[in-house]
Amino acid sequence: MSQFDPATLPAPLAAYFAATDHRDTASLFAPGAVVRDEGETLTTVAAIAAWLDRVETRYHPRYVVEAAETTGDRTIVTFVVSGTFPGSPATLRQAFVVGDGLIRWLETL
Repeated sequence: MSQFDPATLPAPLAAYFAATDHRDTASLFAPGAVVRDEGETLTTVAAIAAWLDRVETRYHPRYVVEAAETTGDRTIVTFVVSGTFPGSPATLRQAFVVGDGLIRWLETL
């Protein structure tokens, strides 16, 4: 099986998964973007930045993208995340909608 090349993702998703500083990641989200993760729905860039900070501080996640499927403006990414959480590493899937070069929607499936 060949390894997936994250550079083939839409640009903001490639940057999201390659980021080494979560503070830079918030800039990849559009004003009014929506994030749904761990039972929360976040709807402002400030709330998304705080969520990114909580995730990084709590779990120290690192990602390896395994696959992606794009239909229209929606991309579903399958990745292995490792970090300081029970059950690490874990394979997760997230759905993204990208528009105008920014992430408009992220949902952990």
